[in-house]
Amino acid sequence: MANKDQVLYENPARAYEVLGRIMHALRESQALNGAHSLDWWAGDGGRSWEIEWQSGPYAFEAVEGLLSGTPEESVAFAVPGAIRPGDRAANQDRAFLYVLDMPVTLRALTPVGASQWLQNLQETLQAERA
Repeated sequence: MANKDQVLYENPARAYEVLGRIMHALRESQALNGAHSLDWWAGDGGRSWEIEWQSGPYAFEAVEGLLSGTPEESVAFAVPGAIRPGDRAANQDRAFLYVLDMPVTLRALTPVGASQWLQNLQETLQAERA
């Protein structure tokens, strides 16, 4: 009997729909502003997605950005009721979500935090104006 949790290998269309929805939501919500070196891959034997980035927000800040959208915002089109928090608590480095019931792990490598990124951006803009 096939393992019903092997979504990527058993139902690749659904798995790639999950990836598309979370990536679109991350972009539209601007949850990863300031991040670079974005990467993703199938994890846990094809049962989940792993998404990581460098710099930018802490993982829990990215999740807050995703979950704080209102139905009127464009992020709602990517994930209308499809994203929910994961079973494990988030921290600075990792956060866990379910997208269409498929687990997604967000991992921040060398995060600086959203507020620090905004401060750095403001300092850069001020320096350019001077």
